[in-house]
Amino acid sequence: MLCNKNMYTCAVVLAFLLASVSIDRIDGAPDGAPLEACATMTPNHGVNPQLINSSPFKTEIPSGEYAIMDNTLNLELRSKNDVTTYKGFLVMAFDKNDATKPIGTFKLPSDGKVIDCSGIVGSAATHKFNNEKKLTTVQWTPPKNFMGTAIFRTTYVHNGTTFWVKTESIAVTYVMELPTSSTQAPVATTPSSA
Repeated sequence: MLCNKNMYTCAVVLAFLLASVSIDRIDGAPDGAPLEACATMTPNHGVNPQLINSSPFKTEIPSGEYAIMDNTLNLELRSKNDVTTYKGFLVMAFDKNDATKPIGTFKLPSDGKVIDCSGIVGSAATHKFNNEKKLTTVQWTPPKNFMGTAIFRTTYVHNGTTFWVKTESIAVTYVMELPTSSTQAPVATTPSSA
């Protein structure tokens, strides 16, 4: 056996292998989330995620909480403080009334790639490189004739031991036409006694 004849060679090879594994564990998947992550959106880093409400990142919808049916939506995956960076992300859209499978399709992100989760082509976007990021822009197209409310869930990876799973964006409701700014919620009235 090689190790019995040359312990030094075995030690060097073992050290190299351990360093290679450790680098991958610290920096995360260098080329994006694997398909296995689609089901839970949780990185396989061997540690528990951080609490969602402590996330220094957000998935922002610049156009607001309403969108016209069939229109593409722009998302911004960003640092809340413009200082903290993330190395990885996985974002999917879900119907507010059905969180069991992703909906719609993503276009190629500014710093990432699309993957096929739950057998749906382009249903998720993830990072392509594990460099430090403060902002990633992503475009999402809803299913044809979708009239409902979409929520975007994003997992952000700061490093191998610090990550947040399924942070939520604001809810975006797809409508036939945008409500006007003068539209207000109905006021509750009581019948008058005559």
